[in-house]
Amino acid sequence: MEMNKHKANSVAQNSRKRKRKEKGIGKHNASGGIEKLPDDMLIAILSCMRLKDAVKTSIFSRRWRYLWRFTSGKLVFVDREMETENFKSWVNHILQLHRGRPVDSLIIRFINLVLGPQSSDIDSWVFTAIHKDVKKFELNLKRVEFNLSVQNYEFPNIDKLLSFKYPFVSLRSLILVHVDIEDEVVQYFLASCPFIECLCIRGSNATKNLQVADPLPNLKKLEVSDCSNIQSMEICVMNLVTCTYQGGKINSPFMKTPNLRELTLGGLFCKSFIFKPNKHSSYSATLVKLVLNLNTRVRKRTNSSPDLPQLHSLKRLELNAVAKIRRGLLFFISLIKASPNLLEFRIELKYTTPDPLRLKMPYPSVTWQQARGGFCHKKLKVVEMISFIGYEEERDLLDKIAEIAPSIEKVLIDTRNTHRRDHKLPNSISGEVRKQMKSNVLRSTESNAMLMACRFPLETKVVVK
Repeated sequence: MEMNKHKANSVAQNSRKRKRKEKGIGKHNASGGIEKLPDDMLIAILSCMRLKDAVKTSIFSRRWRYLWRFTSGKLVFVDREMETENFKSWVNHILQLHRGRPVDSLIIRFINLVLGPQSSDIDSWVFTAIHKDVKKFELNLKRVEFNLSVQNYEFPNIDKLLSFKYPFVSLRSLILVHVDIEDEVVQYFLASCPFIECLCIRGSNATKNLQVADPLPNLKKLEVSDCSNIQSMEICVMNLVTCTYQGGKINSPFMKTPNLRELTLGGLFCKSFIFKPNKHSSYSATLVKLVLNLNTRVRKRTNSSPDLPQLHSLKRLELNAVAKIRRGLLFFISLIKASPNLLEFRIELKYTTPDPLRLKMPYPSVTWQQARGGFCHKKLKVVEMISFIGYEEERDLLDKIAEIAPSIEKVLIDTRNTHRRDHKLPNSISGEVRKQMKSNVLRSTESNAMLMACRFPLETKVVVK
């Protein structure tokens, strides 16, 4: 009797299993048949996932436990995504376990000044990138604040690189932020990486005399910014399309760049574009997009309107500039005038606090007659003023743009960053009064923005944020 009962239970269980299989809810069907795929295909799928998500799949089963180690996608480590003190050990642990080669990208962003990793740790990250033959390598050790006691990480010198048996031949993008890299190491990468498309060096104190010259058939994007000791730079790259240089005074680095279309300039060098336009005449006529970061005040400036570079191909102009109350902004009309085919104009101003050194603005003072000169712009379609406060100088600039450019179709007046500006109030003012005064400032800003909207024709779309 007991045997018959056991047999009946077994038959019932088998029947339920068959029904589940027929309904498509068996073990393999529950995961969409993914368990039937070969390991190579599963690894390919994991390679398309974020690193953290790929690692989590190791808990699925014994088969899945080690699959993530052979992925070839992006290895991305950002210290803000986890507890800072665990970041170094996390990176080291994952890189030691990972066996995939080649790898598409290795991106490490460590933004911490106090608990920064030792050079030996970072050296191992660099050599891991070389060993894995990555296409993109980013080492971002950006400082969140200035600290003299913190030294930049020194990138391995040429002797260390030459002693490593794996060449860096597949590299397409190299981004180094607050990493000291010597000139000869840069030359090594340019010479040994035939497929390199993007090179970015930001905040390097060891870069002094940089030469970026052909043959570099694939190099399309170059950035050299905030390298405090740079003395010279020469760029001779036929296929270069986008370039950023923000730094000190040097001779014009653009020796042969016939395909340069997008340019960003900043630091003291940016001033030369305004005051010494002849230095830029060899390439300015081909630019399609120009960004000028006029954020560095100067000791001297001219009060006459300079003969600006002719920007015949320019379609978009972006200006990020320091400004001063009762200091006119009409010089920027001259830039619009020098760009007859300009379609989009964007300006963001940052007002300075009183300066005991009485430094000057990095652009000249011009009168309305000098700026306009009977000019009518027929192509300008979009105007954006960011961090609008409502000062008379801002209103005058928008008024004049509306006057010289009747073709404008859209105007954006953005007031959202106004509360971050220097509306400084005496410490003696109480909290409630201070809050009320700042609220009044914001309301006044929005009112001024709405008034400016009325200065444009009815058919112009004006957006106030």
